[in-house]
Amino acid sequence: MTGQLGILESEIAGRLFRPIHYLGNKWRALSALETAVDELSPPPGAALDLFSGSGVVAARLGQKRPVIAADIQEYGRVLASALLMPAHLSDSKQHALLNQVAKASATRTGEFASLLEYEIAAFEQALASKGDRLAEILEQGSMMASGDSEIADGALRELLMSALEGMPKGADTVLTRYYGGIYFSYKQAADLDAIASVVRCLPPKVRDTALAALLSTASQIVSTVGNQFAQPIRPRSRDGRVKHESVGAVARTRQLDAVEAFRRWLTQYQDLPPSAHSHQVMRGDYRDVLDQTTATVSIIYADPPYTRDHYSRFYHVLETIAVGDEPDLSRVTIGSEARTSRGLYRAERHQSPFCIKTEVRQAFRDLVQGAAKHGVPLLISYSPYSNGSAARPQTRLMTIPDLESIVNEHFDHVEVRSMGRIAHSKLNAERLNIEVNPEAEVVIIGRF
Repeated sequence: MTGQLGILESEIAGRLFRPIHYLGNKWRALSALETAVDELSPPPGAALDLFSGSGVVAARLGQKRPVIAADIQEYGRVLASALLMPAHLSDSKQHALLNQVAKASATRTGEFASLLEYEIAAFEQALASKGDRLAEILEQGSMMASGDSEIADGALRELLMSALEGMPKGADTVLTRYYGGIYFSYKQAADLDAIASVVRCLPPKVRDTALAALLSTASQIVSTVGNQFAQPIRPRSRDGRVKHESVGAVARTRQLDAVEAFRRWLTQYQDLPPSAHSHQVMRGDYRDVLDQTTATVSIIYADPPYTRDHYSRFYHVLETIAVGDEPDLSRVTIGSEARTSRGLYRAERHQSPFCIKTEVRQAFRDLVQGAAKHGVPLLISYSPYSNGSAARPQTRLMTIPDLESIVNEHFDHVEVRSMGRIAHSKLNAERLNIEVNPEAEVVIIGRF
């Protein structure tokens, strides 16, 4: 299958590319951000990127200057590391790595061959507009949730429980046991586990680059709306009828080859030119990073979350891949019964104060005050809501005047600039999206 793999060529053309599908990513704003940063602090002064996210801003700035990239999430650290400091393997070492992956992949599916056969039949039926079986897998297909009473008795439940019983626990099988059936096909999940098991054994210098290629692979092949992990596909309409067209699209996506996608992503990371500057990446809370950074920086860039939606919910699977652990899953209580959350979220995941109404103002005060102590310009990206907008209760938590006021408490000069027509994927109700101004992306600049 080629299918969506063909998208890769256009997305990663050139010196930089988008490593993952990322909510509110700055891909379209890179030139404007680079211009603003260069004006405030001409190269080669070092830049501190406090919320590096997908790493694209850090990578763009890193072409001209040293960058310190930080993020509270491990997947963010990994992506920034791979984009700023890509490891370059010889052809023979890359070939050996891919051979190891192929061998590990070939040994992964024996424990649940019957489940794979069941799923393949579901794909064939879905492509013939008979999506009931695949819809059941999308709704109930996680091995880890197979003991929940909401899953109907029958062939799927028996296959799931049998597969779970025969599969060893641990980080090397976590993607298969947790997310197979829900976010990926069982074969794709097993292949991702196989790749992860090989990558984690690589030397540190190479590991981040290969791990980033794995994150990009998972983001590319996941079958969800917007390639996010906020929630699985809902294969039925409210009246219970299967959405055969949507389910058929999932069947096609789930036949993409994860190992081939990984090979292509690894090649693209390998083709990134080595940097002429010395960079640093770290995982940490923005307050700790501001307090503990002793390196001399000439500008601080901050792109905190804009909305009530916690980013960790959109990327929890990528965080599990990056951390390489076997997390507890969150539970929800329905009636008197506790069940595994539909999204299979990590029980312990970061809850940003920028996404909490009662904490967001203090979060910005801490950000601005901590940045001001470095005595350099601060540039904050933000996307506001319009006063009276229906989007306000569900999305943006701060107004631009509020942010200006906070920045003005610690900087002598404050300026707001429009970033032009930039519209981000918001993934919330359409009625809330339509009132968001596509020109609302701005930067707030604080200078002394």
